[in-house]
Amino acid sequence: MRWDKGIEPTRRGAWVRLYDIPVHAWNVEFFKLCVLDYGSFLRAYSYIVEKVKLDYARVLIATSAMKVIKGVEKLLVDGVMVEVKIMEEWGYALGEDVCLYENGNASEASHTDNE
Repeated sequence: MRWDKGIEPTRRGAWVRLYDIPVHAWNVEFFKLCVLDYGSFLRAYSYIVEKVKLDYARVLIATSAMKVIKGVEKLLVDGVMVEVKIMEEWGYALGEDVCLYENGNASEASHTDNE
């Protein structure tokens, strides 16, 4: 494809887990802040939004990174600095790019929590 400044770089979908989130900061807006440096927030896993599980948050991002995402974000929550660990889920659905599904038709059942 010929280069054009309007063309976006290649992006892929990635489920990432966010660990060590304070319960009082548990909301979608906080999740968006956590993944800001890694890609565009697409959605949070339904169990996370409903607060069924609070051990980690699971969110879907669109990223241009071709390496497995792994990092730590330092964020200020109510005057206290917290470190949120970010790790990409990979291995069991490798090669399945969730960004290719339109209108959110991707089944969440195909993205298990490895339980």
